[in-house]
Amino acid sequence: MQQGRVFLASGLLKRAIIIIVMFVTMSVFGLYFIFSDSSVDGVAYLGFSTFVIILLALFLEVILYIRNNLILPIANTKIFIERLVAKEVIEPISNLDFYHINKNIYEFFTSWIGAQNSLKYYIEYYSLLFDKSDIKILFIDAKDGSIMDASRCAVDFYGYSKGELLTMSIFDIQINYDTKASYHKHRLSNGEIKFVEVISTPVSLYFNDSYFMIILDATKAQEKIESLNSEIAIIENNPAIVVKFTYADRWVATELSSNINLLIQSDEKNIDIKALCHSDDIASLSLEIERKIKLENSIYDTKKELDRSYRFKLASGEYGWFRVFVSSSKNINGQIEVIMFLLDNTDQEILKEILTNKLKRCESRILSSDLLGFEYFAKSGALKFSVDFVEFLGYKNSIDMGVSSIEDIYKIIYIDDIDILIDELDRYIEGTSRLVECDIRLIKKDGKQIYTKIKAKALDTLNDSDEIIGTATDISDHQNYIVQSALTNAIMSSSINGIMICDVNGNILDINDSFSKITGYSKYEIIGKTPQILRSDRHDNVFYAKMWSDIKHFGSWSGKIYNKNRAGEVYLEHLVITAIKDEHGIIQRYIASFYKIME
Repeated sequence: MQQGRVFLASGLLKRAIIIIVMFVTMSVFGLYFIFSDSSVDGVAYLGFSTFVIILLALFLEVILYIRNNLILPIANTKIFIERLVAKEVIEPISNLDFYHINKNIYEFFTSWIGAQNSLKYYIEYYSLLFDKSDIKILFIDAKDGSIMDASRCAVDFYGYSKGELLTMSIFDIQINYDTKASYHKHRLSNGEIKFVEVISTPVSLYFNDSYFMIILDATKAQEKIESLNSEIAIIENNPAIVVKFTYADRWVATELSSNINLLIQSDEKNIDIKALCHSDDIASLSLEIERKIKLENSIYDTKKELDRSYRFKLASGEYGWFRVFVSSSKNINGQIEVIMFLLDNTDQEILKEILTNKLKRCESRILSSDLLGFEYFAKSGALKFSVDFVEFLGYKNSIDMGVSSIEDIYKIIYIDDIDILIDELDRYIEGTSRLVECDIRLIKKDGKQIYTKIKAKALDTLNDSDEIIGTATDISDHQNYIVQSALTNAIMSSSINGIMICDVNGNILDINDSFSKITGYSKYEIIGKTPQILRSDRHDNVFYAKMWSDIKHFGSWSGKIYNKNRAGEVYLEHLVITAIKDEHGIIQRYIASFYKIME
């Protein structure tokens, strides 16, 4: 059946029928003349008839061949081209020879359209880059340095009109070009000189060499370099010893000031700064530097000087006292680099030690006390502390703590609380209060803050004695609870995310206002319920099983989830669930935070 359909479709059957009809017609006429007229030679006539039929058949075949293989394919090709011009997406048609011709036409046409689109996109990108971007670009002819084109931002930067720039060369705006210099000087239209960084990219266009030149304004960077060079000159003439090292287990010096020979021989290399510090001081120094690095450039970084003086080994072998100033930064490798300034403070420390020895007789009443006691002398401003007070803050003794007067109180009291204590003392001394009482934060040696309640009163009356005796009581647990509660309330009320707190059984304990705005449920409606009330049934049980498995094993889960609000509308949200554990690792609460994702 398939072959029959092919045969019928090919036109061969039509031709065969025409030839048979012609042959039968000629045969009928031949037989008629043979039997009706004896003078006609039947054989000759039959042969002539056959010859005529063959000629007619050949003529018909030629006509059909021309029609099918030339006229129709040409017409189809014309239609094919017209449809391509109309941008119709069609496949090449016609017979074998014309199929390849049409295919070549199709490939040429599509490549032409692609080239048109590429040219269009190139023009758009070029326009975007040169006319709309904030990049300063010059298109330079490599042969003579003439400016072939300039971006809008470059025109604004140099101050010339675009027409003026296109008549100039790069050498008209460039001053003494130096390939080794990091930054170069370019002159603007108003005569101002700008430091710039130049990034050049060579290109070839129509057999002409040229290059794009991206101009980066480096004026501020150059000013920083000049400022740094000035600072280096100042440091070199400063009496302080300056050392720079990478913060790691060993503090190996990478840069040293010229006066380092006070500590070491100038030809020594790979100096470990830790090894120069007194063994009794290294732990405290390390802790202070670590704290300074953490506070660098923060609002709490109020000064560069460390809280106490430290002993460093001199080149003579003896130890000297030094005031220490520290600053830190990260290098290009992400490592923390520390610059340490050491100022000789030996004479002051000796005087302090003499004064301490003179005042030891005044400490006996409080040093033997079991309370966190202290003693303040209103006239001189001197301070004394009990042994328990000193050890409570983590120090070995009063000398180690370094607080001998009211001027040193910042070393053990949090900076924001100093005025609270001073104001209480002033009111008591002025007689406007009968007792010194306030809550302040003490700073332990390891940097930890301790909330304490201070109570103090004069031994007799301030008219008879300026000595005020006081005690400090640790109230950190109570204060931490108050702060934590206030912090939780602040987060709940100010967060734009919906927040829900559940107990270990999944019962909702609290929500914030954003939760109500997103879901439509009020506190009255939702507290005591379970999060099941929000379930949208868009997720199967496997999804929720995986969620709770992650929470139990990893402590949290985050992802996108469909939930349902009070009106029954399903919405997509980003949800984070965190398990809150106690000190034994047992889960006590679950906190869910989410925000609605607009689809």
